[in-house]
Amino acid sequence: MFDGSAESAYYAQLARTRGAAGAVQLDGAGRVLLVRPGYKPVWDLPGGVIESGESPMAACVREVREELGFTPVLERLVGVVWFPPRPRRAASNLFVFAGRMPETALAAIVPDPGEIAEFGFFPVSDLPEVEPHTERRVRSCVEGYLGGGTVYYEESTKPAWYGDSAEAKE
Repeated sequence: MFDGSAESAYYAQLARTRGAAGAVQLDGAGRVLLVRPGYKPVWDLPGGVIESGESPMAACVREVREELGFTPVLERLVGVVWFPPRPRRAASNLFVFAGRMPETALAAIVPDPGEIAEFGFFPVSDLPEVEPHTERRVRSCVEGYLGGGTVYYEESTKPAWYGDSAEAKE
């Protein structure tokens, strides 16, 4: 009889990679929602760390709800970014989901003052102060969402597009 202990031991010894999820939320004018967390000086997509046993999409919904007080509309996955290990940080995978916010959600935004210093909607062509990799991710994920059919993938500053070969970009 198979008891699964060898299988459990095998999986228990494997390396683990941290996960996070972020939301591209566009308003009716096509501007992207960004936040400036209180713990860093630059703007970013809303989102955060995936908790144990949580799916990336569920984490994205939870994090946006916690940070901004509304439930995001997430239509589909638009990007995956792998961050290599860095000092004080383990390697991680970021899953980016996108959707359009209904007008009613705009009035429901109530930022958590313990997490979010500011929030705003910005044209993709005129983003506020963001890190270079964040700017590339936001622009590429919005483009992929609006264009449909592809998922942006980035690995340590080597961006690429994956999806239908007719739609793949260099």
